[in-house]
Amino acid sequence: MHCWKILNLEHHYGTTRIMIMSVIVFFTVFSLSYVTFNLFNNEHYTDQLFWLFVITVFAIYPIHKCLHFLALYDLRQHLKLRVRTQFYIIPILHMRIREPLSKNRYILALLTPFIVLNTALILGTLLFPAYTHYGTLLLAYHCSLCVIDILYVKYLLNSPKDSQIEETPKGYEILVPPTIH
Repeated sequence: MHCWKILNLEHHYGTTRIMIMSVIVFFTVFSLSYVTFNLFNNEHYTDQLFWLFVITVFAIYPIHKCLHFLALYDLRQHLKLRVRTQFYIIPILHMRIREPLSKNRYILALLTPFIVLNTALILGTLLFPAYTHYGTLLLAYHCSLCVIDILYVKYLLNSPKDSQIEETPKGYEILVPPTIH
């Protein structure tokens, strides 16, 4: 296999730019979802379960990471989990796979949390209209967490069909089979 491209979005975009994109996604998703849900909702909002909202805010990130893990569960012996800190205080769960994956499998693993959690949040917001304000905030928060996954998917969709993805300390390498002349 030959390296077609190395992806390192933090190096390519920079942490600040990724955070700005996440904030823009947060405000955009919140604004659009809040207005959309309010078009079909005449319920008065309540703050009775604010404690559950706070717990959910802290639980979404670990659940997001667990869904990445579950999408690759059959390869768990090749996965390495570790915690590192960013900005000296924010714990970041980092999952690294030690063997190449097919492009489609990697895309599925990247999109699993986005699809599963956002579906659950939208359904929860529809089923409990008195908590629409919490649901839309959680949906926006989770979409902002998914920005980096979506950026990786964007680059992977443009990679060759038979490519494999391998994680290295430099970033993700997109490997392609050698061409036969």
